[in-house]
Amino acid sequence: MRILTYCDEDIGVAAGGSRQVLELAKALALRGHEVTLVAPQSEGERIALAASIQVQIAFVPVVRWGGLRPFSFFWSSMRMLKRLLQARRPELLLWFDSPGQMAPLWALKTSNCPVVYFVNGLPHEEIQGLWRRPPLRGLLTYGLRLALRKATALVSVCPEVLTGLGKLEPINTKQSSIIRNGVDPERFFPQPQEKIRVELDLIAPGPYILFVGGFFPWHGLDTLVEAIALVARSFPTVQCLLVGEGQTKRVLEEQVRQLRLTAHVQFIGRADFDMVPKWIAASDVCVVLYRKTRSYPGDSMKLWEYLACGRPVVTTAGPGYGDTVEELHCGLSAKADDPTDLARQLLCLLVDQDLRRSMGERGWMAVVRSHTWASRAAQLDQVCDRAIADMKSTA
Repeated sequence: MRILTYCDEDIGVAAGGSRQVLELAKALALRGHEVTLVAPQSEGERIALAASIQVQIAFVPVVRWGGLRPFSFFWSSMRMLKRLLQARRPELLLWFDSPGQMAPLWALKTSNCPVVYFVNGLPHEEIQGLWRRPPLRGLLTYGLRLALRKATALVSVCPEVLTGLGKLEPINTKQSSIIRNGVDPERFFPQPQEKIRVELDLIAPGPYILFVGGFFPWHGLDTLVEAIALVARSFPTVQCLLVGEGQTKRVLEEQVRQLRLTAHVQFIGRADFDMVPKWIAASDVCVVLYRKTRSYPGDSMKLWEYLACGRPVVTTAGPGYGDTVEELHCGLSAKADDPTDLARQLLCLLVDQDLRRSMGERGWMAVVRSHTWASRAAQLDQVCDRAIADMKSTA
């Protein structure tokens, strides 16, 4: 199958959206499909991508100053899509949505190519700054409605997004699918804890509690810091490793100082993507929290990465997080924004090494069995086949 893929992600940066696009494109290519990816010219240095993922990448030049990037990418990517649609007509367009990017609609005006529309968020909850003003926000919503009408099939990482889209435009539920994020088991896998701790120069006796990712309000890291203060009463040498950067870092650093936790909380900083599995391997328990700042939880990639490395997880109770670890019996869930309950769940794991080991093994086995990017691509492959069949039957 010839699949033309469109995204507005900087694929040279190891962020969640770009990794989802790249991993699915790679996995589809490994299934024997001819995949061409249209993406903005990357500022990142890690562009040995085309060879490493067996995908043809058509980079689109963009202007990155003065707020011109969205408009320059719209114009340049529309021209690129038109050229690719005419040069060798794809059998399907896989469109990873980014709020406001409607270039595929313009490029497909004279084409009946089936479209699989992958939407991970709702524009009115994702957009920031100038785009939140009513006229522009309304324009984005109108563009989204047009895209939903054009789509042959609709995909998202969580059902709540599909529900939100259905409120904007009638959706055929038979043409809608949930495909969650996955993990690469060749990159994320169990490693010997003590050896990795030596390699990372972690000399404290621990135990070690880990969070890795962006420091954003919806990750609820202030709740984790408060919980560490409670855990330290039972484990005076506990270490909380915060690996990453983000907009709440300064507030968290001040919170750590006020609670006198500088001996227990380490801000590691941004880690190279290749080092992330090592930080996970060094930990005893991993944490991924969710604070409700929008109407949908999404699907945390780090959750699958923790599990692939054989580590038990403490997460927020509810859809997408707590229900996942409870279903797989690979972790515990805590009440949202409740440091006391979070500390209780952390202590439950920290005092029981056998429980940590058994939950870690179950998580790893579950991931290898059915939560890899290869398994997600197999699901997406079926969606693509149905979209092509539906387009033919309609024609």
